[in-house]
Formats: sequence, C-alpha cells, structure tokens
Amino acid sequence: MPERDREPNRLPSRWPLQAAAVVIVLCSAAAVSPASAAPPVADTPLAPTPPRPAKPPATSLSTDDLRFVDEAQMTSHLEISASEMALEVSKDPKVHAFARQMVEDHKEALGALRGIAADKGITPQERVPEAPELTRLKSLKAGEFDQAYIRTIGIDAHEQAVLLFQNQATRGKDPALRAFAARMLPALREHLKQARTMDQRVTANR
Repeated sequence: MPERDREPNRLPSRWPLQAAAVVIVLCSAAAVSPASAAPPVADTPLAPTPPRPAKPPATSLSTDDLRFVDEAQMTSHLEISASEMALEVSKDPKVHAFARQMVEDHKEALGALRGIAADKGITPQERVPEAPELTRLKSLKAGEFDQAYIRTIGIDAHEQAVLLFQNQATRGKDPALRAFAARMLPALREHLKQARTMDQRVTANR
C-alpha cells in the first residue's frame, strides 16, 4: 500500500484560518455583550437652581447720610401736608399760590429722594408721625391759619431745611445724596424768600 495511504487524515490547510476567524468573532461579541457592558447611569433629577441673592446696595450709607434721608423725608411730608391744608382752609389767593407751589416742589423732591434711597437698598417709610405743627394748624381758621402757616411752614421749616440740605451738600459722604441736596438748595432758598415776603403782607393785612 502506498505510504501516503498510511498517513492519518489531516484537516484541510485552511482550517486554522477559519478557526481563528471564529475565535475573533466570539471575542468581539463578548466585548459588546449587554451582560458585560457597563450598566447605564440612572437618570437623577437635577438639583433646583438656588435663587440669586438680592443685589446688594450700590454703596453703604453712613449714619449721617441715613439721618439726612429721614429728616429730608419728614421735612417734605410736613411741607406737603401743611400746604394741602392751606389750599383747603386759606381764603387768600396769594397763600393758595404759594401753597400750590410747595406741594408741587416738595412732591418732586420727595420722589427724587425715594429714588436715590431705593438705589441704596433703603425703603423710606410711606407714613410718618404727624408733626406738632400740623396739629396746631388744624385748630386755626382763616386769617390766623394764614399767618401761622407762613411763619411755621414757610419760614421756620424752610430755615431748618436750608441748613439741613446745605450741610448734606458740603459734608455728606454719599455722592448721590450730596448732589441731590445741592440741587434742591436753590428752590428751598427761594421758598424761604417768598415766605418772608408773604409774612410781611399777611401781617400788614391783619
């Protein structure tokens, strides 16, 4: 019998290549198998966004600046309330004209002051205690009222206001409040001048 018939059966020569290909495919499948893949990250709810802190005041006011805001506000309230009373009680057209101007000018000043205070993080009080001057004026009639109004509100209150605003304009620490005080001073001085002239007229008519 020929010797090649005695050789054991051999696999075709291409079998090692086919086996290697099968092994590679199985390994690749195992690499991407769901069982071996990393577990998906569970969806976690996002933490709520914390609210933004309130905007801090642009500048911190000194004690003197805060006192000016309070006193200037009370001065304007006094001027406005007393002048509105004069429009109801007085019979003198000149007093009416003066009182109307006081209401307009001091309401404008009060609005400007509140705007500056708001920028500094301050909320001025909407209502202030009634001043003793108003209590006294409420008890007066006609001519007596005119004279008391002109002297108490027109002269005395404006003399104090001029000193208050002059001090703030020259010594205040906050630039916005200093500018506000300086801007208001000419009007306050004019009010005082008009009140002194009015006082002479009212006194001469009595």
